[in-house]
Amino acid sequence: MIRRRVFLLLVLSVGAFASGAPANAELPMRDFLLRSRRSNPIATYARLDGSLQHRRRGRDGIVEMPIYFGVILHPDRTVGQLILDGNEAYLLGQGKGVGVTSISRMSGGAPGDKLGYVGVRAGDLMLSFLFCQPLRELEGETLRGIVPCRVFELDDPSNKETVKVWISREHAFPLRAEFTRYGENTPFRELEAGALTKKNDLYYIRQIRLSGPGWSTRIDFDADRAEIAPLPASGSARIFRKLPSQ
Repeated sequence: MIRRRVFLLLVLSVGAFASGAPANAELPMRDFLLRSRRSNPIATYARLDGSLQHRRRGRDGIVEMPIYFGVILHPDRTVGQLILDGNEAYLLGQGKGVGVTSISRMSGGAPGDKLGYVGVRAGDLMLSFLFCQPLRELEGETLRGIVPCRVFELDDPSNKETVKVWISREHAFPLRAEFTRYGENTPFRELEAGALTKKNDLYYIRQIRLSGPGWSTRIDFDADRAEIAPLPASGSARIFRKLPSQ
């Protein structure tokens, strides 16, 4: 029996993990990265509600808002919707084997750019950084003292930055990423996933942390309200929500 696992990173990447740590550890760099970009072998969906907290130096208090992320992962494509504060909504899409994430803002939402203010990128949601050009493999590290990882440096010319990514040896799944602009030595943003949670035989990342100089963002999805399951035979999961003005 293959165990199906869904991982939400703010972000959802899905796959059946047929190989364990020894096999993954022996793979050449490019083959291991290809495995980390796995496509979903079965159609699954997730509807996740939670809260986002953002702190910024020089600002009093914490900016807090609700967040919703709905996604359907087909074997050949991924589609999703992200809603911040109930009124700023985006439609997301990514084709199989393509790192470019399409994003379009839904009409009828409130003006402004909460997504940018809190430091979230559309590419974070679809793990676009995994499709960047590999430069080299670095010395392996153990995250949090318990998760052995292979570590890679990737090149992202479209954003003029490099990405250092920690990927679990056992599951070939990214757990941490640091983004550094060309010509600089210090990362300007970091991403880390945690709180692995199981529901309906599927696993997802329930907590995401993003940070940069002078700011930090934390996203926590409500495990009790989370709906994660194989896509019904009808092919519809109603992940898309309307905005209040629609």
